[in-house]
Amino acid sequence: MQSKSRLIPLSPVLVNNLMWFLVSLILAFFVWVLATSQLDPIQQERLPDRVSVQLEPDEGLLITNTPTRSAGVIVRAQSSVLDLLTTDDIVLWADLSGLGPGTHVVELQWQVAREQVVVADTLPRQITVTLEEARERYIPVVGIVSQEPPAGFERDNPVFDVAQLEVSGAVSKVEQVVAANVELDLGGVRAPFEDDVRPVPIDADGNVVTDVTLDPQVVHVNVDVRSRADFREVRVTPGEFTGSLPDGYQMVSFTYEPQTILVSGPPDVLAGLPGTVSTAPIDLAGRTGTFEVTVPIELPNPDIFLVSGQNVTVSVEITALTASRPFDAIPVEVIGLEDGFSATLVPSQVTVIVTGPQPLLDLLVPSNIRAAVDLNGRVEGSYQVAPVAAISGGQVSPDDIAILPVEIDVVIIEAEVVTLEVETEAPPETTPEATDDSDN
Repeated sequence: MQSKSRLIPLSPVLVNNLMWFLVSLILAFFVWVLATSQLDPIQQERLPDRVSVQLEPDEGLLITNTPTRSAGVIVRAQSSVLDLLTTDDIVLWADLSGLGPGTHVVELQWQVAREQVVVADTLPRQITVTLEEARERYIPVVGIVSQEPPAGFERDNPVFDVAQLEVSGAVSKVEQVVAANVELDLGGVRAPFEDDVRPVPIDADGNVVTDVTLDPQVVHVNVDVRSRADFREVRVTPGEFTGSLPDGYQMVSFTYEPQTILVSGPPDVLAGLPGTVSTAPIDLAGRTGTFEVTVPIELPNPDIFLVSGQNVTVSVEITALTASRPFDAIPVEVIGLEDGFSATLVPSQVTVIVTGPQPLLDLLVPSNIRAAVDLNGRVEGSYQVAPVAAISGGQVSPDDIAILPVEIDVVIIEAEVVTLEVETEAPPETTPEATDDSDN
């Protein structure tokens, strides 16, 4: 007995409801998409900061030009995602794998950590890279003495802790390097010299070669510097100061140059030479101020002669002795008092103490000193005013002048105006008779 399956037809109502449900679902989806796009729209913008570009050539090759190492990036994403995006979320690189020596134009590639972000473009889109074969070889270390030791000293050749260095870089640069030079300044060196120095790669013309690396970058050098047997360096000092300074003056200090000299002679004579020689005497007679004089050096043995200069320049500082001198009973003047007022001073005389060079103080007399009180702008009343003093000629600074007492009492009153009345007598009357008599 065979069973037969029979399809049950859907009712028109069910089919109709199902179609309306699907239409409603699709409509709801589009409404959701529209609402979402309005609240969080998709935008395209350029990142404010540039993104670094990674460049990795194959082993044995070097980049010898200066391609751009960063690029601007234009991205597209929803606004909320862009607000969180940083340059760390994007990796830019130029694929240099398989590229040999030469100049290549390579497209930039990118990868974004956030799936919702799309890179729309980069600025630039491609970069130019020049590749060269890497090379290394050994070159000699050469010492170049730019400044020799002082006269009377000699040296041996520089000795380095390594004789050769490895230079590495692009083959075109490495082939230019012929040596690693070390420049040594031995001027002023009077004893064995040693130091850690940095060599410099140079070409056959002595020019510095850039963009190569030296290994090691620092070397140690020794140079034996010693004095010659027929030369000797000795100290020099000014000779005896003769003569007397005028009264009231003193020598404060002296300086001189040079302080050492170089002499030459037989080694046995130099061995017996004292460590210090002097100049000819220096005369101080009549000196009242600082002066400079050149004096010859006096050597104790005629078999010794000077190598560095024959004279010494000596600068001697002379100053006047400083003292203080009081001047009593100096009258105090009034200045600046308004018209119609009079002033009374108590005391009306002060003591002025002057500090300065003794020769100047000896020449001062009271008439050279003026003391005064400034009453400018003051009206009737009682005041305490500090007097001021000055020395005629301005030979003494105000800071070197003191006044006692420090303040004086000043009373200002309005001046009385005195009016004098003068009586005049009337002339005697003239009578007609008297006139007639006079006529007669």
